[in-house]
Amino acid sequence: MLIASMLCFTLTVIAGIWLGLCVLRSKRPLKALLPVHVGFALLGAVFMIVALANGDSRLMLNVALAVAVAAFGLLMGWARRRGYVIAPLYMCHILLAVMFYLSLVSFTLFPNF
Repeated sequence: MLIASMLCFTLTVIAGIWLGLCVLRSKRPLKALLPVHVGFALLGAVFMIVALANGDSRLMLNVALAVAVAAFGLLMGWARRRGYVIAPLYMCHILLAVMFYLSLVSFTLFPNF
């Protein structure tokens, strides 16, 4: 389950980088890119919760980070719909997502970590 979660979050990261680059260039991203980013994140979270339910208690940090990343993502979307681009929200979302992804990759690739 962790490998499936890591693969889903890898695709989430790729879509997120693409979204971020579009924002930096002040271009509108593809309409399907945001649903892909969110969809793979949700699917990865489901796989991670299944792994947690199967007894992998190391993932509690990842669950907390995932909730924080999702909260900042929702705040970003809410602000963006109102016409605001708040850089600290983007930075918090990105930094927490990097910590989450590195932690998940470490737990997946190094089981005794």
